[in-house]
Amino acid sequence: MRSSNLIRAAICALVAVLCTGGLFPSAHAAPAGARRLTIALPELVTSFDPPTDWSIVSTWIHSNISDCIVWRDRKTGRFIPWLAEKWERLNDTTWRFSLRKGIKFHNGEPFNAAAAKSTIDRILADRRMITHAQWNLFVKEIKAIDEFTVEVQAQGPEPAMLSKLAGTGCQVTPPRYMQEVGPQGYASKPVGTGPYKFVEWRKDDRVILQANPDYFLGRPGVDELVIRAIPEASTRVAELQRGGVDLMISVPTQDWQRIEGNANLQLVRFLTTQTMLIGMRTGPGWATSDRRIRAAVEYAIDREALVKLAGGGVPTRTRVTPPTLGWHPNLYKKNFYNQQRARELLREAGYAGQPLTFHSTTVWPMQKEVTEAIAGMLEGVGFKINLQILDISTFREQIYFPNRNRELYMDALGNSFFDPWVAVLNLLCARSQRTDYCRSDMDDLIQRAAREIVVEKRKQYYYKIQETAFTEDRPFVNLYHMMDTVGMNKKVQWQPAPDGFVWLGNAKTQ
Repeated sequence: MRSSNLIRAAICALVAVLCTGGLFPSAHAAPAGARRLTIALPELVTSFDPPTDWSIVSTWIHSNISDCIVWRDRKTGRFIPWLAEKWERLNDTTWRFSLRKGIKFHNGEPFNAAAAKSTIDRILADRRMITHAQWNLFVKEIKAIDEFTVEVQAQGPEPAMLSKLAGTGCQVTPPRYMQEVGPQGYASKPVGTGPYKFVEWRKDDRVILQANPDYFLGRPGVDELVIRAIPEASTRVAELQRGGVDLMISVPTQDWQRIEGNANLQLVRFLTTQTMLIGMRTGPGWATSDRRIRAAVEYAIDREALVKLAGGGVPTRTRVTPPTLGWHPNLYKKNFYNQQRARELLREAGYAGQPLTFHSTTVWPMQKEVTEAIAGMLEGVGFKINLQILDISTFREQIYFPNRNRELYMDALGNSFFDPWVAVLNLLCARSQRTDYCRSDMDDLIQRAAREIVVEKRKQYYYKIQETAFTEDRPFVNLYHMMDTVGMNKKVQWQPAPDGFVWLGNAKTQ
């Protein structure tokens, strides 16, 4: 009887180990002694196909697997050779790029002009891609001149060509592999030229990458990169403290002292390219269709209080923030808080207490607390708010991507292009799915600004766009230019870029 109980106990213990992954944690096992770097992000990609998923976190992951034709030095803001070793502007609409020789994709397929051309052609041909609308605005055609030379012809005069070619969805994909597996296959098992090779993806859990020993900028100082999705900031902090992760993004303000007081950890602060904002429905049938209601929303919000709550940042009424060309000095570092005026506008608009649904999530630093504070400010002037704070997966899949947001929603949008054109794209009629905002004169102004070669004229166009959209129409109420933090183990040798872009090709770990 006793031996039977011992056997039963042993079986139960073995099952417990197996179920928790103790013996078989992954289909992939790193070699003994491998230099592993584990980082924690609030979320992961929804797709590894760069033009189909353009959240900032996805762009970080894509850029560690794949490279773009040109790139921007995040410290100086200057464009630098990447897959193209040099370029020249032939005229107002045509650019020629000389590509590096000897680079191969992770599957051995050669990188060449055919790969660069097929990548851009695919974006231009597929309207379902998130980046199709923006790339189609500036690229008319790409030609392969020879094996290592391409020419990109713009739709018209294009002052921001390099910025756009270094932006969202720019990562070059291998044409033969893409043809073999198709977009769906590539979306779950990517192949690039970047510093890390794809190994494994456990959806909503982790991505495992392996160093590319043949990377053209040199092998990374990390053998294995593990990227974990940990939506809750408190859990990320706990994992960093116990050694479960080596690096985390977005340390909550209440945990800064704990990190700085730990001899093995360090905290780095930086101002991002992102702006926290509220989007509002402007179309018929919504309470927020009245411009006075939208103005009341802005007047009700104390941006300086939000910045303090978030742990830092800069109050802003515009998403075009320094050092981006065209940032408006009358809209940046501005609060605009006036509760009395908010109440007056509600009375003028005849607001009768209709509930406004306010969608938000918890993915950005202190977002839950900031959302709750805003809801309180709105209710304080007379709004009735139906607050819905969702987990990031639910928010993305049920609200954001299918455009099912109601009167108000919160988001944080960045500008990895460092150019104003991308910061005003969501003011176009064709991009108004979440706001219903549409003005033909605004479309015309945005198009003219995007193609103006004279810098001062271009700046004035963007001033006018911001004044009209953010101080009169208000489909968006911009809140603050976001600050963020990185907490990391001191064994990690890596300095985050000034804008917080997480590229780890230059990281090292002991």
